[in-house]
Amino acid sequence: MDTILHIDSAKTWRGGQQQVFYLAQRLTDYDNIIACPPQSPLAERAKAIGLKVFPVQMHGEWDLLAVCKLKKIIRKNSIDIVHLHSSHAHALGLLAAKSSGNCKVVLSRRVNFPIKKNILSRAKYANVDRIIAISEKVKQVLVADGLPKEKIDVVYSGVDIKRLQNVEADYLISELALNRDKLIIGNIAALTWDKDHRTLLEAARIVVDEFPEVIFLIAGEGPLRREIEILIKKFNLEEKVKLFGFRQDIPEILSILHLFVLSSKWEGLGTSLLDAFASRVPVVATNVGGIPEIVRDGVNGILVPPGNPDALAGAIISLLKNRDLAGRMAEEGFRLVKEKFSIERMVEETRKIYDRLVA
Repeated sequence: MDTILHIDSAKTWRGGQQQVFYLAQRLTDYDNIIACPPQSPLAERAKAIGLKVFPVQMHGEWDLLAVCKLKKIIRKNSIDIVHLHSSHAHALGLLAAKSSGNCKVVLSRRVNFPIKKNILSRAKYANVDRIIAISEKVKQVLVADGLPKEKIDVVYSGVDIKRLQNVEADYLISELALNRDKLIIGNIAALTWDKDHRTLLEAARIVVDEFPEVIFLIAGEGPLRREIEILIKKFNLEEKVKLFGFRQDIPEILSILHLFVLSSKWEGLGTSLLDAFASRVPVVATNVGGIPEIVRDGVNGILVPPGNPDALAGAIISLLKNRDLAGRMAEEGFRLVKEKFSIERMVEETRKIYDRLVA
């Protein structure tokens, strides 16, 4: 049986790490090994279900010690395919793979930022065997930057629908000291510039003027937490916006929401939207990146321009006022996830790429 080495450099748990976990867990036609930072959420969760994990600290893109450790793993375990799942893993894993023999290299590209124009960046992309883009938009950006479209496959992220069904979340109502008549709007995203929480907070200020019973829950952690806390205070939203930090009980959080909102400036796909759909929660999102491949405006959600708090607030208010419409959109979202964004489909389409490489 051929062996895949999945390399992910992230120390946090976001959509990309969830996809690595699903893939390594369910791709039974191959042996799967994960190399990731020690004590990272991915390492701990993978070990908990019996996956083989090699802890490797990765400090930036040119950590030669990490490259040496990865080379040793590749050679000792006779790796056939190295799959690079994060930006730092791209450089480190590529160096290790290309200096270790004949293994093939696959890169997952999860963001729709343009690639850098320097020679080193170009070389990183030229020397991988296949690129997996998580949306058509990500592929379009790569092609526009000069990469051959024949080298790029689109594989949408997968959602564990069963994990998001029939969950019990009464404890959250108690934890938040909420009355049952509150309207709860959620956002699950890292606290980073590209998620644009400022626009979300500016929209929240408008929404609570019309719906005083609304509460906004923001689950996620990141470098902009302090800045967001300052904005919450500046906008007098201390009683209306609750920062949850990093949470593992995402299914339970989604189950108590009346609406899910994503205010991103950039988004490769937006897997948190898929989770919301799988939980039958209506969504409002920005029309950026791969999001329009998930959210069909007026059908299963509402799309608004990025960086426009008035438009975002207007869309939120319209769905709070029209609960029947919101419910129909949520059901359409659930149907879409079942048809197009299952874990099984993601794993099968990735397996076909691996099969072609080792044939």
